[in-house]
Amino acid sequence: MSILFHLCNAGFKTTARICADQQGEGQENVPPHGSVIFVANHLSNLDPAIVASITRRSPNFLAKKELFKFPLFAWLLNHYGAHPLNRGTGDLIALRWAMKRLQNKDAGLLLFPEGTRNRDGSGMRKALPGATHIATQSGVPIIPVAITGTEPLQNVLKVLAPRAKIRIKIGKPFSLLNPASGQSGRQDLESITNEVMVRVARLLPDEYRGYYRDLVDMQDKYTEELA
Repeated sequence: MSILFHLCNAGFKTTARICADQQGEGQENVPPHGSVIFVANHLSNLDPAIVASITRRSPNFLAKKELFKFPLFAWLLNHYGAHPLNRGTGDLIALRWAMKRLQNKDAGLLLFPEGTRNRDGSGMRKALPGATHIATQSGVPIIPVAITGTEPLQNVLKVLAPRAKIRIKIGKPFSLLNPASGQSGRQDLESITNEVMVRVARLLPDEYRGYYRDLVDMQDKYTEELA
């Protein structure tokens, strides 16, 4: 990870302490070494920076390609660990980039499977299967992350004054059962994706669970919590 990331991360932590009521829970669930995939709900443009500041890791992440239109901002995003994602399509270039990152020792990848921010207060959206596909192909453990309170931080300039009551809850890492085959059909991928997102939803207050509100009591068939 670049020096720019560490400088930006330190700067954001400082502004968050001054301007925001930010609390994290479950940092002990993040292993200091080894590659991991963080899977989180998505409320704000600042969610990647907030998760990075709480998890004590420096995860790469995928960001909508529209954010890379301006050269200076694209340069900053690239050095912060972001890669453009063409949403709404099977972006094979972004998928290969993510898989390559996970091959590195101690890599972290932050994914928002809902595909877009939830700005209308309706709770979690139905997730896309991309994160599940990456996890099944890589066999890397997944760590669920629940975010609340970042809704007011839609503008990236809010990084300078992130006034909000932010709560981040990190769950225990888990793995997908039999991920090595990577041959799951569309229906299987949807079922596995539901179970992955339910593990995020269980960490959230009921009003944030949205699509997964009625699924939180489902039996875990495709995932297994790691010791």
